[in-house]
Amino acid sequence: MKIFNQLAIILGIWAVGEYISSIISGFVLIPGSIVGMILLFLMLQFKIISIESIDSISGFFLDNMALFFVPAGVSLIKSMDLIKQNIILLVLAIFVTTVIVMWCTGIVVEIMMKRKENKSNV
Repeated sequence: MKIFNQLAIILGIWAVGEYISSIISGFVLIPGSIVGMILLFLMLQFKIISIESIDSISGFFLDNMALFFVPAGVSLIKSMDLIKQNIILLVLAIFVTTVIVMWCTGIVVEIMMKRKENKSNV
């Protein structure tokens, strides 16, 4: 029964995220699942719900995450013609965004290491 309660919490937050996404779709397009994840993060951060109240089901989802990528993979295979037409742009976008992510990650790591060093010196 504990799993069903945890699943109800996760699905309820997802449904609220979908509802909010449909309301704000005239202003900005954000998928409901992303809005739901933001809501879940905020609820956990402000201790509206405890981590224990979703611990088992979130562990199950993380353990079986590979299954959630199957539909995306099938969609990619179905879109192979579109991918072939735009391969140069896709490779360029992948390369540029990878470099940007690596650069930003390096900056954040340096900042965090300096903060940790400053705290240990005090």
